[in-house]
Amino acid sequence: MSRVSSLHRLQEIDLSIDRARARLAEVEKLLGASDTVRAARASHDQAQARLDAAEASVRDAELAAATQRAKLENAERSLYSGGVHNPKELQGLQADVDSLRRHMSSLEDCLLEAMVALEDVEARARQAAGQLDQAEAAQVTEEASLAGERSQLQARLATLDTEREAALAGVAEKDLALYARLRDSMGGRALATLQDGSCGACGVGISAGERQTVRNSAELFRCPQCGRILYAG
Repeated sequence: MSRVSSLHRLQEIDLSIDRARARLAEVEKLLGASDTVRAARASHDQAQARLDAAEASVRDAELAAATQRAKLENAERSLYSGGVHNPKELQGLQADVDSLRRHMSSLEDCLLEAMVALEDVEARARQAAGQLDQAEAAQVTEEASLAGERSQLQARLATLDTEREAALAGVAEKDLALYARLRDSMGGRALATLQDGSCGACGVGISAGERQTVRNSAELFRCPQCGRILYAG
């Protein structure tokens, strides 16, 4: 295998390693970090807080109505017991009963409104709980898939590392130094393939004589514009 072919083989392996490592980093970031679940959980918590408040409102309204009902019953017993004969006292008791009845009606209206509001909040809370369950179930499925992909990527990287060690054996030390320097400065691609008489990286035209050198010379030929090592393919 020629010097340039050995470097091209090394670059193909390194680019594969780069892609695998980049995807592995994405997978690691995605595992256990579902924005959908976080949003669903936040909505569920808000709905639960509203439900708790609505239930408390109903309990308060029920207590107020029960207390008022007891007062009304006591007043009605006093009015209708027959124990009071004084017209003024009877008139006063009747006024108290009428007032208590009006307030009782108002409290019952408030209780009804609170119960209606509670039904609406309960429906929203059930919907939020269902959405959270769906999001969590989807996350479990997604994480299982991501965990499988992570295992595959780790195995792939182990294989590529072995292939890279084997490829390095065919690369001269000075060629490897040039390759490493170009790879660092050229975004990971130290070599470019000739494509239709041009550098496949920067697009500059390569003369016929230079193309012949790229194809046949044992020396490494670099693109006159971008400086990458040219590979005939």
